[in-house]
Amino acid sequence: MALRKPGQNDKLAYFTRRALGDKGKVTVWRFENEDLANIEYTCPHCGKSGEKQQPFAREKKRIEINGKKKTKDVFTFTCDFCNQNIDLERWGKKGPGRKSAE
Repeated sequence: MALRKPGQNDKLAYFTRRALGDKGKVTVWRFENEDLANIEYTCPHCGKSGEKQQPFAREKKRIEINGKKKTKDVFTFTCDFCNQNIDLERWGKKGPGRKSAE
């Protein structure tokens, strides 16, 4: 399946590019007025690359961070090769690459 890459005149409702561990990476984008997320990834578990589309929906999951359990909004998709779940947490206002509002 060939994903439609965003062009210069396309409006995106969501875009993220992240590194996952040592060997994983993911790029996710969703066009305005569309429900499907386009995903290009390299799995952090098996190291294989793939692309897929799936409905963009976040769910709440309990995650342990520094020994504390917190509930976060997570977008989850499954690797086509090893069937492991890959979770992308929603970044907060003070997430990586964001300036604090002062």
